[in-house]
Amino acid sequence: MRASISPAGVIPADDPRRLRAELRRVMPPESFQPQPLRGVVALGLVPVAGVLMWAAGSGTFPWWACLLISFVLAQVVTAVALIAHEALHHAVFRSRALESLLGWVGFSPFLVTPGNWRAWHVQAHHSAANVLARDPDILPRQSEWRTQWFAKVFHAMSPGSGSWLSFVSFTFFFTAQGQAFLWHHSSLPQFKHVHMHRARERILTVLVMLGWIALGWMMGPLGALYALVLPLLIGNFTLMIYIATNHWLLAAHEESDNPFVNTASVATHPVMDWMHVNFSHHQEHHIFPAMSPKFAPLLRKHLRELNAEASQVYPHLHALRMLYQRPALYAEDGQTLMGPDGTPAIAAEELRRKLKGPEAVAS
Repeated sequence: MRASISPAGVIPADDPRRLRAELRRVMPPESFQPQPLRGVVALGLVPVAGVLMWAAGSGTFPWWACLLISFVLAQVVTAVALIAHEALHHAVFRSRALESLLGWVGFSPFLVTPGNWRAWHVQAHHSAANVLARDPDILPRQSEWRTQWFAKVFHAMSPGSGSWLSFVSFTFFFTAQGQAFLWHHSSLPQFKHVHMHRARERILTVLVMLGWIALGWMMGPLGALYALVLPLLIGNFTLMIYIATNHWLLAAHEESDNPFVNTASVATHPVMDWMHVNFSHHQEHHIFPAMSPKFAPLLRKHLRELNAEASQVYPHLHALRMLYQRPALYAEDGQTLMGPDGTPAIAAEELRRKLKGPEAVAS
């Protein structure tokens, strides 16, 4: 873990328990209460998505209009998924049934069931974000790339690998990660602590896939392309331009999860923050997963007051460029990123300095 050198009175980043406790003390009590209005908005967007799906797949409009509708539909579906993400962290409703309902409408377009999401993201990822061998979403190490087929595939898909696949993978990466956890990771010994009925979730996932295939068959090839396939690809891409910058530019660790060193946020355009319900504030989400992102800007402000160095926020476009410029494998200790043969290599601290350099002025 990066050593913290903090001025007197500043709570160091490598003391996450104390830093979290102080942040909880200074945040208003309502920030830790569910925000059901966000869930109502998300459920209200479902019929909007249905109308857009019909418009895109009906054959009524010219191709260029269908492309535009597909893009708008993808953003609506993504927004619902992001609020479903909040709901399954208990930040929206108090009712588990309503959480699951929102999970179904939010994640089934991406072929992920609420049960799989709770296991993959809430339990596995959030208990060990960017922790070596314990985070299902972490970049592989060089030794794993040499010995494991899954690590080779993950590396080929990852930006920075140089593979042609890495330049198109954002259009399906999120859905692929969900399937990877369901069919591969969930059976591994390091995820024994994760509670999931694998057979049930696998059956439900296959049924969801068959349902979308049947709908696409009824729509016909062009209708399915505009109403189902393109929104899925664009939605995956939209999610991944955030997800890939949250952890894959940072050092990895063998210790317990510490969001003050293992997770970053991005400073993006205000319109994107509005459309994507503050999902750019990802470090803040990892600090308090059950806190609504509605309060994430305030949490960032308080964190910077307590320890400005612990707040990791990088310009969105600059972070995306760096993803493709740095190599995509970790060294054994997680403190260096390197190529399969060991070159090129860049220390995580050097990468962090580049992200925070003169051209990367944080908001």
